[in-house]
Amino acid sequence: MRAALMLVVLAACDPIWGVHAQIRDPNSRPVEDATVAVACPDGSDSYGSMAVHTDQTGAAQLGGLGSIFPVGCDIFIAKPGFKTQRIRYSDICPAGANDCKRVFDYDLILEPL
Repeated sequence: MRAALMLVVLAACDPIWGVHAQIRDPNSRPVEDATVAVACPDGSDSYGSMAVHTDQTGAAQLGGLGSIFPVGCDIFIAKPGFKTQRIRYSDICPAGANDCKRVFDYDLILEPL
């Protein structure tokens, strides 16, 4: 029991960043298999590959270790037949990396082409 409690406490202290997204179409139906990605400028490959697909409920989660959201990286949501959405780093962290949340929750509607 004590070991399990320590694991929970340590996990709660881990510095992580994350994106939680719920993707729907204009009729509020979940959009399955949309790609949710954090894409960084050329030369910022230190964050690795960061893309997931939404599940049947339109939900997706991605993240990684780090005390800040990846600096300069944008969030993209894309699926064939829909307009791609881009959320720019400057909108995510308008005051810069030192005053930026680490976890973001989005409820987005993808518009058909």
